[in-house]
Amino acid sequence: MGSHLSNRRTLRSLLSSHGTFTWRGAARCLAITVLAMTLALPALGQTTGRIEGRAVLENGNPLGGVTVTATSDSLQGDREVVAGADGSFRFVGLPPGTYRVSAGYQGFATLEQGGVQVGLDRTVTLEFQMRPADFGDIITVSDVAPVVDVTTTTGGANFGEKLFKELPVTRTYQGLAFAAPGVTTGAGGQLGDDNPSIGGASVAENRYVVDGLDSTNPAFGTSGSAVPFEFIKEVQVKTGGYEAEHSGALGGVLNVITKSGGNELQGDVFGYYNDDSLQAEAKPINEFGQNLGFTEYDFGASVGGKLIEDKLWYFVALNPSTKETEYTTRTGTRNTESEDALFYAGKLTWQLNPSHQFVFSAFGDPREREDDLVRNSFGTVGDSRDLGAETLGLSYSGSLSGSLFSEASIGRFDQTFRQTPLTDQPFYEVRNFGRLGFAQQQGCAGDLSPIDANNFSTFVFNPGCVGGTFHQESGDSLRDEARGSLTWFGETLGVDHEIKVGASARRVEYTDHAHYPGAVDGPAADSTGFVYDPGGLAGQRWLLFNTTAILFEYDQDSEGETDEQSFYFQDRVRLSDYFSLNLGVRSDAFNSKGDLSDVNQSQELDFSHGDMIAPRVGFTWDVAKNGRSKLYGHYGQFYESVPLDINTRAFGNEQFNLYYFAYPTDGSLPNAQNPGTWTYTYQLGGGTRVDPGIEPMYTVEALVGFEYELMPNVAVGVKATQREIENVVEDISVDGGQTYFITNPGGVVTANPVTGVPLPAAVTFPEPVRDYEAYELTVNRRFADNWQLFGSYVHSKNEGNYGGLFRQDNGQLDPNITSVYDLPELLNGAFGPLPNDREHQVKLYGSYLWPFKLITGFYGQWLSGTPISQLGAHPVYGNSERFVTPRGSFGTTPDVWNLDLHVEYPITLSSGLDLKLVGDVFNVTDQQEATQVDEDWTFAPLTQTPTPPDCGGPGTGPNTSCPNGNPQFGQATQFQAPRTLRLGVKLSW
Repeated sequence: MGSHLSNRRTLRSLLSSHGTFTWRGAARCLAITVLAMTLALPALGQTTGRIEGRAVLENGNPLGGVTVTATSDSLQGDREVVAGADGSFRFVGLPPGTYRVSAGYQGFATLEQGGVQVGLDRTVTLEFQMRPADFGDIITVSDVAPVVDVTTTTGGANFGEKLFKELPVTRTYQGLAFAAPGVTTGAGGQLGDDNPSIGGASVAENRYVVDGLDSTNPAFGTSGSAVPFEFIKEVQVKTGGYEAEHSGALGGVLNVITKSGGNELQGDVFGYYNDDSLQAEAKPINEFGQNLGFTEYDFGASVGGKLIEDKLWYFVALNPSTKETEYTTRTGTRNTESEDALFYAGKLTWQLNPSHQFVFSAFGDPREREDDLVRNSFGTVGDSRDLGAETLGLSYSGSLSGSLFSEASIGRFDQTFRQTPLTDQPFYEVRNFGRLGFAQQQGCAGDLSPIDANNFSTFVFNPGCVGGTFHQESGDSLRDEARGSLTWFGETLGVDHEIKVGASARRVEYTDHAHYPGAVDGPAADSTGFVYDPGGLAGQRWLLFNTTAILFEYDQDSEGETDEQSFYFQDRVRLSDYFSLNLGVRSDAFNSKGDLSDVNQSQELDFSHGDMIAPRVGFTWDVAKNGRSKLYGHYGQFYESVPLDINTRAFGNEQFNLYYFAYPTDGSLPNAQNPGTWTYTYQLGGGTRVDPGIEPMYTVEALVGFEYELMPNVAVGVKATQREIENVVEDISVDGGQTYFITNPGGVVTANPVTGVPLPAAVTFPEPVRDYEAYELTVNRRFADNWQLFGSYVHSKNEGNYGGLFRQDNGQLDPNITSVYDLPELLNGAFGPLPNDREHQVKLYGSYLWPFKLITGFYGQWLSGTPISQLGAHPVYGNSERFVTPRGSFGTTPDVWNLDLHVEYPITLSSGLDLKLVGDVFNVTDQQEATQVDEDWTFAPLTQTPTPPDCGGPGTGPNTSCPNGNPQFGQATQFQAPRTLRLGVKLSW
């Protein structure tokens, strides 16, 4: 969405430091009962795994009636099943962990197999070859359980506690995603380091699931809640090939389960410390001032145990942290930025009986930030922020009979964001060539001496010398969800089936109340005495360009809501012992509304179940017929779960007025008291209409792969993936930005599709394209004999003219209403390699336990660079909006590589009590290559006729023959973080 400087990048990204973030955290009471859960038919992301297999005679014939028992420290009591007539058995709903499985039958020796690793949403397949012997004899099976999951087409990576606690990783789970094949950074540092790009999708297209509860940011589709590793049992990163039960992710799924306690008391007291003395010197970035240092404390405790043995377990954890950063601005002003966070988690696990289990989970990450700022040429812009999320959930799983298994869950995700300006600091900012603006003195903008018009591109300040970038009085979101499923295991016409049916309902709400901090009382007059009457909206800002000044009024006071429902059916059909078909279909529906939707129904998105039918079809074939090989393929469609930013912006009360002025004739800078001469007023508001023929957005994925266990504990794999995006939902304008409507862009438009009014001339938009293809090699060596190793190589290509819900070109996070498709001219040259395209990715990580107890782990990667584009200004939208040359045609950023190390040494203090000394070194070799560069080639909007040469780049800029060029083009705006040492200590029992 855009107009004269009115797109969201201008409103929340260009004119604020991080204004597109929106999180909610004040906890609300969640009234949950088992009866309500059961009636709602709930279920969500998998929180368990399974074991299945066969009992056979020595000649391979099945043996029915065998009693199979599974035990684990992760399991409340033992689980016992009796193999069917075909010898098959299964344990479903198993908590992740290490299991011992035994098989016994009258007249045969009892077989036991230990070390069976059950992963999150993974299936282990076993075979017991029963041997005649005296009843009661026990034989330990020497074979280790297979590494390959022969039942699924889902790709990605699983990180169990044994793995991730021995790796050098960030303090929260999101950082693990980047170790999975095909996962890259995709925010360019603009949204932090916890939002990955998966399978070519943007960072706003993933789903984040913790303890079966969706913790994705409801308004923007990004990561919504952080959970420290001390709270976590296992992390699963799904990168593709998901079954019909998974929805809403055009990219990938991060599935997390927290710890649950046990019969034995276990716990940790931990602490981490880091400061600038433990970090190498970082390369300077021209855009900012100088970092003087930082101090970071991170400490906490967790404990889990039993209230009733094998009946009721508990886990609780608390982790406060604080970080302070000191720096100077380019003018030498000293500032301090601080953040205080409180991570917490709690869980109760209750086994009613061996067939029925209930889990209550709660976790959150409320935070406070002071002086979360924009650093600019004059000083700083400070804000105070309250943010974070809190989640409550209750889930049930149980066997209703030997062939019927049920799951149910309900939960609430509650997120908050408050941004309050620090009004004791004046706001003033120059956005200049290469962001290197200057002024002759500090102070309020009205006190500044005139600036040569050729020396800046945009000068910004609030009326009345009020501080702060943006005032977000409420950025709150809320998601209530209920899901459920039934799974039937049976046989029809001699063929085994595993049929799963499920349903879900979600109610999502978002409140967006925001405006600029400053305001000017109206009516007011220009230099000629003309009354232009500002002051109608809550907040105002001045934007000064080379020859034009704009008084920009902005007010947002909107609420949005979305109701979602879904049904799915999937059937795993076992055509033989070694070949299965996975057949599934999913039907979704949603209605997204805002404040104006009830007045005008064309201002809403409304898709029924018939509009969103997604087939999911796959196969798995154990070609070696040994349970350790898998040839597989999958085809699926995945529909978007539309974030609620569109509800409040396009269907809400958002309003803005722009008053344009010529500069004062006395040569001074325009301000509220001396604005210059009014030229015209531009007003927008009243919402955006939706094309009645619009169709929902989805991706199509096809993949084929092969995995094989070369030797015990070691598997290799190859995979090819193709993804394409279809029916992109975006807003466009056919009248030069005067009005907008939401549609599926592409083709020739001869009439406004909402009003039906013919256009004076046809307008053509190219079809949105995002094509991703990848070829993947993997090797996995799970932990055995004191070491583990995992590696991957991915060769990929990601190209098109549409990057996704997050527009990485200009940093705009406005899902489905970015500026990319607003005007046809913005798409000239837009086709090419997309910003998160990395042709080569090599990743390697693992750990080793030395004989003298020392644990060492490492993570290393080598990534080819990302494409560089030459961007130019647009007269309506401003900088970084058009392509001077075809997208990505100016080469790439440097290839990057890094090596991180983890060292941990336990000191036994007493029986069951260890003191662990921990050290993590990130970027051991201190590689500091540029990971992002300035892509603004020119600030010229090309409004002159005939069109002047589109010059720019180094050697241009003020006082040259190309005054509108950007001399900082190609200069780094972000480097790899310098070598950093983090020290830690843990007391574990």
